[in-house]
Amino acid sequence: MNTLALRETIARQLRQSQAHGGLAAALEHFPAALAGRRAAGHEHTAWQQVEHMRLAAEDLVAYCDDPAYRARDWPDGYWPETAEPPSTEAWSESGHRLIEATDQMARIVEDPARDLYAKVPTSEKEQHHVLRAALILLDHNGYHAAQLISLRQALKVWPAR
Repeated sequence: MNTLALRETIARQLRQSQAHGGLAAALEHFPAALAGRRAAGHEHTAWQQVEHMRLAAEDLVAYCDDPAYRARDWPDGYWPETAEPPSTEAWSESGHRLIEATDQMARIVEDPARDLYAKVPTSEKEQHHVLRAALILLDHNGYHAAQLISLRQALKVWPAR
């Protein structure tokens, strides 16, 4: 089976949503000053959302690549300890690292030497393969990007300006 088109489609979707809004749009020009602000009807701040997405994305990449991978404790290992970023730099770095981890997953998917259906190194389940991890990342990023856009609407900083 030729997987080139599948690989290209998934990698392109990881890098840039083809939907109305996606991860890049949700992050674009988000005011650092509002990253730790709560909004009525929203359980998490932007910092919590973005840092959670970053932790999960980096974890999924490690899951695919690291033969010594160990899952973080749930839920504590996947959410930041504070509602506010420790600094403007931490806020910016979290977003950049999230994009980089998502791009790393795209590169994994694009690699023709990688079997998309090969079991990840530490899994005991055959159905835990690279393709599954990439689709989980797409799903997870899409879900939380939508929450971030909704939060931006509540904070009156959407659309990005």
